[in-house]
Amino acid sequence: MREGFTDSPCSFLYHKELGKGMPLVMLHGNGEDHRIFDRMAAYMSSYYQVILMDSRGHGASELKAGKERMALTTREMAEDVIRVLDDLNVPKAAILGFSDGANIALEAALGYPDRVLAVAAVSGNALPWGVSWRFFWEVQAKYLGLCLSEMLPMSREKKAKIVKERQLNGLMALWPRLGKKELRKIKAPVLLLTGRYDMIRPRHSLWMAGQIPGAEIVFVKGADHFTLLKRERAYGAYIRGWLDKAASPFISSSLPERPPYPLP
Repeated sequence: MREGFTDSPCSFLYHKELGKGMPLVMLHGNGEDHRIFDRMAAYMSSYYQVILMDSRGHGASELKAGKERMALTTREMAEDVIRVLDDLNVPKAAILGFSDGANIALEAALGYPDRVLAVAAVSGNALPWGVSWRFFWEVQAKYLGLCLSEMLPMSREKKAKIVKERQLNGLMALWPRLGKKELRKIKAPVLLLTGRYDMIRPRHSLWMAGQIPGAEIVFVKGADHFTLLKRERAYGAYIRGWLDKAASPFISSSLPERPPYPLP
């Protein structure tokens, strides 16, 4: 296991490497950090060079002095992924993203087509209104309330807490912004995994799959938005099978080709 920090204009980005093989970046969701992948990373690192990182403003990747109140965007977080790859001298990598991490992965595939081998996007959305309408309006209302609260006089500690909440809610309320034009430019193979009871609307997931050239979509029976974090082995085996096929030129010759494992 190797770990360190990459210096970016806005944050020192924490990252950790496990295993050997094709590089696989794993991106966590909103308000989380790399530790949500502890069990899945242990499995995947038997087959890949797993790169875990904390997104800016999350976990150990704290924003730099003077940047503490900046807005968070999936587009800039995708740039951070490339900065980490540059720092680690990794020319290309596959990306597994969960929730907001899936959105960042798609942004990276769009903005850096020569750096992204494949994307496994679990429970991601392409537009803010891709989530259930109830959740969408709750996020919008909370974001507006936090923006107004931030302007009120309060203690430094309370202000910092309000700013953090505003940043995380803003990431969901305003991002990502991947319309038809953007999704159709993605060149990397894409696997969309979503639960039948996900907060991402099924019609939105189907729409995404229809826009991304050659994208595959799987609705996992009985799954909700967080099932990935409860069935890591099943999801990991399925994604591994798909990656071995989608990025086969970059897989170690010691690994046999195989179709994706079924998700029970």
